[in-house]
Amino acid sequence: MKKINLRLRRKATPKSTSTVFQPPGTISYVGEERSGEVTTETILYDVDHYSKQDGIFLDQLKEDRVNWFNIDGVHDIDLLEKVGDKFHLHHLLLEDIANTTQRPKTEFYGDYIYQCIKMISYDAENHELNEEQVSIILTEDAVISFQEKTGDVFENMRDRIENSRGRIRGVKSDYLFYALIDSIIDHYFLVIEQIGEYLDQLEDEIFDNPQKDSLNQAQKNKRMLLKLRRAIFPLRESISRLLKENSNLIESKTHAYLQDAYDHCIQIIESVETYREINAGLRDMYLSSVSHKMNQIMQVLTIVSSLFIPMTFVAGIYGMNFEHIPELTWEHGYEYFWIINAVIFFALLGFFRWKKWI
Repeated sequence: MKKINLRLRRKATPKSTSTVFQPPGTISYVGEERSGEVTTETILYDVDHYSKQDGIFLDQLKEDRVNWFNIDGVHDIDLLEKVGDKFHLHHLLLEDIANTTQRPKTEFYGDYIYQCIKMISYDAENHELNEEQVSIILTEDAVISFQEKTGDVFENMRDRIENSRGRIRGVKSDYLFYALIDSIIDHYFLVIEQIGEYLDQLEDEIFDNPQKDSLNQAQKNKRMLLKLRRAIFPLRESISRLLKENSNLIESKTHAYLQDAYDHCIQIIESVETYREINAGLRDMYLSSVSHKMNQIMQVLTIVSSLFIPMTFVAGIYGMNFEHIPELTWEHGYEYFWIINAVIFFALLGFFRWKKWI
């Protein structure tokens, strides 16, 4: 039994500029810098048999079973080349797998189909999206999936295969190919739901007590929804191409499931567009709330000023430095001054209330 060595032998290059001026088809890792060991697994199954092993056992490929080879880590170029040699994968395809900045797409290479898709998770604590590129290859006898790192949304899929739940053990590789894509798309709904809950929370905060950070959060949400939109929109075209292209690798009965995945993409796109409009409304609501709050403050200050202007006028008259002011000699002139001010104050206060200005 031969097992491919998973030790990392080439240094990963994190910058996308590393591929500039290199010949087409040059396999060079592009993405976040990673130096950890690649983890892999091999799952073989049919209706009556199931086996799972850690490692990529390409020599165990069985034509009468579904073969799923999963690789977590695309920074090991040697491993990519060995898998490519085994399945005769085009060097341009391997280059796309190693470049984690790819746009979601579907490509047909005759003997196999390449699907690039973005797997997205939501960080509820920091309100950020984490994006990871997943490359899935469908051949006649196998499905090979490449991920950037360990951890995915396929656990339910593995459980269904292991415990023979549903119809997956009784169908061919093309259904597994669809199921992996569908698992990623279904996870988008969870992300959308979490974003929607946060937008509702932010809306209540802005309406009740807008904070300075609220506008920053709305701007952050704008970039987050734009990132999600860039991952979903190309996927719609990609699934549509899987439906329209005639390929012997995808059975006609699997098209119904792909159509369902396409419908889910449309639904997610509509939700994203709706949330983008809601988020834009939040920014407008924040500006309106701040402006309304400022107007209330100015209204109070104006009323206070209006109440004291007449009293200031009276005090200014009797504060003049003229020698002969008759009222200055009154015995109770000081008391009369305060009585006049009090009458003016409460008269104006009553007038403002009658006008419903306060």
